[in-house]
Amino acid sequence: MPTLLWQSRILKIAFVCTFCFLHIVLSACSQSSSIKTDELDAVIERLQSSFIDQDLLNSDDLNRAAIQGVIDFVDDPYTTYMSQTRVEHFNSALEGMASDFEGIGASVTERGGEIVILGPLPGSPAQEAGIKPGDKLLAVDGDLVKGKTLDEVVTQVRGPQGTIVRLTISRVGTPVPFNIQILRQTISISSVLARMQSDDIGYIQLSRFDATTAENFRTAIQDLTNAGAKGLIIDLRNNGGGLVTAAVAVASEFISTGEVLRWVESSGAETVMNVTGEGIAFDIPLVAIVNNFSASGSEVVVGALQDNGRAKIVGTRTFGKGSVNTLEVLDSGAGLYITMARWFTPKGRQIEGDGLEPDIVLGRPLNPKTLSEIGTHVTDLCAIHAEYSVKMEDYPNLEKSLNQLCNYQPDIEQQKLTDLFLDTAVIEMDRMLRS
Repeated sequence: MPTLLWQSRILKIAFVCTFCFLHIVLSACSQSSSIKTDELDAVIERLQSSFIDQDLLNSDDLNRAAIQGVIDFVDDPYTTYMSQTRVEHFNSALEGMASDFEGIGASVTERGGEIVILGPLPGSPAQEAGIKPGDKLLAVDGDLVKGKTLDEVVTQVRGPQGTIVRLTISRVGTPVPFNIQILRQTISISSVLARMQSDDIGYIQLSRFDATTAENFRTAIQDLTNAGAKGLIIDLRNNGGGLVTAAVAVASEFISTGEVLRWVESSGAETVMNVTGEGIAFDIPLVAIVNNFSASGSEVVVGALQDNGRAKIVGTRTFGKGSVNTLEVLDSGAGLYITMARWFTPKGRQIEGDGLEPDIVLGRPLNPKTLSEIGTHVTDLCAIHAEYSVKMEDYPNLEKSLNQLCNYQPDIEQQKLTDLFLDTAVIEMDRMLRS
């Protein structure tokens, strides 16, 4: 049977409002602010009058540094200051104005000063080249990314169709960094991709939850069932979230009544979001696939499906992002992406920091943060070994072990050939259809 394929552009939409933020260098943004800036203003004034390296004291840079200091102080991984350019890109994508672009097709984020790949887009050059979720980007065409902003790195990676970019990658399980060459292409961003996996199993991949997801997801269900699908596999791997309303709509296709999620604000106020009651697939057998990078909205859907006994979940423990975030736009056009609540599954299970355990566990049991820390330590160890190996003649066994560890290179082609998660989901769906 010919493969069916539907794609829809990624659209994101944020809860956007005007936010009066503390103007750190100049003054508080309102007289009612409890933040005192007199002493900070005095420090800035004295630096500007006496500090030896006056070229470092650009007012805009000082302002951004002070803001970043406040963000660092609250120590929340999802609360971040966004430049005006990032806000514009964020909103244009969310509101459906993002057009196709030329590049490699990978979602990236900044964590702890590092550029981390959340995942390649389906069918993208990045996916074909073997880029994986959790890969750390160290350099672009030999130019180190350390110290660069996320916007600057994205600009470097993007480029004209048909040109090649060389990325230097650090990967968990691979002791030393390695290079991957990727041929840039025109990327059509998609949130919904569907096909017939077999004669009676439909497959839908959700790359995120956006303004078109609900409509296109329903269309995919209808087209697959019309094509003969008697069971569905929903792939939420590497889906970092998006619109909570879209996540609720997806869960509502399979759950007839009840709660999808609840969130609790700092005041203790609780909000419950129920299913829409308008779903079209309440009875179809369902398997969902997740991994360590299924986060936020993905976890909302998985939690609702699990707590309602509606699907078998296959994969690894999810990321554990149980926060409700809002993008609040500042007067300058920059923005503050801020955590304003935590959400929980219908049965009250906490998502934040814990993630959700699949019914059928595959792969590594470690969470992404642990894997990243292991990778960092191994990379540092191999860097030390490379610097001091000439002095280790008296420790041949240690030298042999370090050489074996630090000279390992991944087999990118082999890694692209297998998909244990999808294969397991198909086996489970076959069992469900025949039981």
